[in-house]
Amino acid sequence: MNSNDVIARAEEALRRHGTAPRLEQRARAAQRRSAGRKAMRIIWAAAAILLAVIVAGLVMPTGVGTTGVMIAALLFMLIAVGIVMMPGERLPDAAALPTTALAQLPLRTENWLASQRALLPAPAQRLSDGIGLKLEALAPQLQTLDEREPAAAEIRRLIADELPELVKGYGRVPVALRREGVDGMAPDKQLIDGLTVVDSELSRMSEQLARGDLQKLATQGKYLELKYQGDPLD
Repeated sequence: MNSNDVIARAEEALRRHGTAPRLEQRARAAQRRSAGRKAMRIIWAAAAILLAVIVAGLVMPTGVGTTGVMIAALLFMLIAVGIVMMPGERLPDAAALPTTALAQLPLRTENWLASQRALLPAPAQRLSDGIGLKLEALAPQLQTLDEREPAAAEIRRLIADELPELVKGYGRVPVALRREGVDGMAPDKQLIDGLTVVDSELSRMSEQLARGDLQKLATQGKYLELKYQGDPLD
């Protein structure tokens, strides 16, 4: 089966399941929060400058005059431009995931995955949306899981190491080689296959946590058998 067949099948499966673009929603929400904070800073800057002009007009015998108003307007423009040019919300760092507390790890991983969504091909974007939903559902289950449990190590390895490495590895492949790759190894197909495995493993982990079957979760270990090690994704 070639990469086009795999991508077409993935798109069809996702259309049937109707997975919501959860990660896209999170990314857009982060952008809205950043824009909202910048707008509030501009409003506060305008209010502060206006107050300063009013006070100066009351204190100075001749008032601020046209020159003072122009200076205040120029100062506001400079401050507003500076605020707009400020970096937005800081992107999550994949390097911090392995040391993140287990209870916070699913949502931190989901936020990081949302920040990477635009780099992925459309079928992988929709798969990542489904993974985001599963990570969100997994978060409450990990609130009481002891970090020392072997099951905790399996979960951490999947969502703090293997999943980020899969996505980062894909990002390192030149765009021109992603769809067809070299020697029949198509990174698009490998990414979709890997995300599909992650998705199914998260379902399995969540089910076993719900049943309290920690021993089985710790020993099964079939997650992301990265047959991609040593291929163009590395």
